[in-house]
Amino acid sequence: MYTELRSQKIKIPSEMATNLMILHSYILVKIHVKRGDHMKGARMLIRVANNISKFPSHIVPILTSTVIECHRSGLKNSSFSYATMLMRPEYRNKIDLKYKRKIEAIVRRPDKTEEDEPTSPCPYCKFDLETSELVCPGCKNNIPYCVVTGQHMVKDDWSVCPQCNFPALYSEFKRLLESDDTCPMCSDTIKPGKVHKIEDPSIYLHADKGEE
Repeated sequence: MYTELRSQKIKIPSEMATNLMILHSYILVKIHVKRGDHMKGARMLIRVANNISKFPSHIVPILTSTVIECHRSGLKNSSFSYATMLMRPEYRNKIDLKYKRKIEAIVRRPDKTEEDEPTSPCPYCKFDLETSELVCPGCKNNIPYCVVTGQHMVKDDWSVCPQCNFPALYSEFKRLLESDDTCPMCSDTIKPGKVHKIEDPSIYLHADKGEE
């Protein structure tokens, strides 16, 4: 529906766009973990966990995955924070038994070390912000996200899926297509030769200015 509305140049409600972003972030977790990139998987799980109300029937499994992936990736402070949430009375008895002891240990012996997330420039104003942040603190713009990584787009590494026209970091899309010929957003088969780097992405940066 989102793609249909956009192709018809109909304003897309902000709630629909946000829900798609959160759902896609959740889908990307499996892709990142399968490729062995647990850090990107953890960053996407943090985004999903911060919007956990969107998944009322999956709260405990999502928080559990967030704790485990964050801990595995060295994001110990984030792992501790979500482990603490899981220890609430309403969640504690629903934790999968094979993870419960580990989660309890994380809470009992907190390790709050965590390295800063890498940054990259906002494509609107060049403000350096964390790669998984989608709202620029400098210019307040909502930044388009990459359908391959879930990270915000950058101006000098821009491409789009030739089927659904959603943006993707060119370098990341090319890397993905070396092992998987499917777009993570639309699931269509994509030939690597059809993906091109876009030198001036201005039309994509300002395409949704009228959306509500």
